[in-house]
Amino acid sequence: MHAGSGSFCARPPPELPKDRAISEIPTPVPPEPPRSPPVGSYGLLVAAGLLYAPYLAALLAAPPWTEPGKASGEELWSEAWADMFAIIFGGGLWLALAGLTVLAGRKGHAPPAWKAVSAILFVCAAVATLVAARTYLVWPGGGSILVAALLPPLVAFYGVAARLETFAAGVKRFLPAAALASVGVLAACSLLFASIDPLLYPARLAEQKRRWAVDIARRNAESESEAARWEQGIAKLGPDSPLSAWLDYVNGAAAETPLHERAVAGARQAKARQEEAAALLENGQANRLAELWRFDLAATPALCAAYDRALKQIAATDGEMEMIVGERLKRQTPNIEFLLAANCDLSAGLDAAEARAKKVAAALPGFPEWADFPATLSALRRKR
Repeated sequence: MHAGSGSFCARPPPELPKDRAISEIPTPVPPEPPRSPPVGSYGLLVAAGLLYAPYLAALLAAPPWTEPGKASGEELWSEAWADMFAIIFGGGLWLALAGLTVLAGRKGHAPPAWKAVSAILFVCAAVATLVAARTYLVWPGGGSILVAALLPPLVAFYGVAARLETFAAGVKRFLPAAALASVGVLAACSLLFASIDPLLYPARLAEQKRRWAVDIARRNAESESEAARWEQGIAKLGPDSPLSAWLDYVNGAAAETPLHERAVAGARQAKARQEEAAALLENGQANRLAELWRFDLAATPALCAAYDRALKQIAATDGEMEMIVGERLKRQTPNIEFLLAANCDLSAGLDAAEARAKKVAAALPGFPEWADFPATLSALRRKR
């Protein structure tokens, strides 16, 4: 304030040192770049899922359910195939799980200490799975299957959860740790089940045999009931019924049983048997007419020609074992004899049958019945 002026002059504010002014200006913190989605973990998870289903199916199908060391050759063969598939798919599964665990340790949000813990528990889980699988294969039906079945999903869950931001905060952040703890507990249980399962196996085997017996009894009862209903159906047939309906019982009933003979007698009375027999032969159903000679048929030119073509067709069968074709030809021997005696011309069919019979005999050396079969057919021709 100047004397006598009566006015005030504002004093300029003091200047701050340049270094202090610059230091007190807040520096903006750049935002963290968003995490990229764990594509690699997703791919390994899909691969693990695709391998898990056949691995578990093979493991469940492998045990023969017998006393250890007493399985038959067929059971051992089936078990070996199932074991091979379990090893192939299980090996691929655990390779995928190893990849998930490595990615979770390198790129996940879990604390650094978890890397060592997860690695140790992964090794324990893999060894425990081998122990549990071996225990289940020898003594099936016990709790060891739970270890082999649950450890892979738990390891897979940890491998994915440790990389997802959803499980990085809040209550959900404890879930990966819970998965690791469960892996440890289950791995320890493999040793427990390795001791308990063999002790309880006799009781499980007895119960399994009981279930098999009940199932077999049920199937037998259903089969007998169905057979009884089928047998009762013959009572609905009569002379007006088609020959094919009677043939169902002729070929379905055991030879020389009352039902079989009743069916043959009914076929002999079928009014349209002559025309239907020729039609069946033309349609390649000579195998259904193996007892044609018993059906009181007339050796008409139409029937003879149809049978000659049908016999030739049987002899020309492709894609079947030689023994099967030979059996079909042998079943036709009474029909051939019957029709030749009635002066049917079966030259073409017999030529083809004899040629195929020689082929059957050559394919089955050491069987006298097939070695003599061509001569049997040739003798039938000479009887005419």
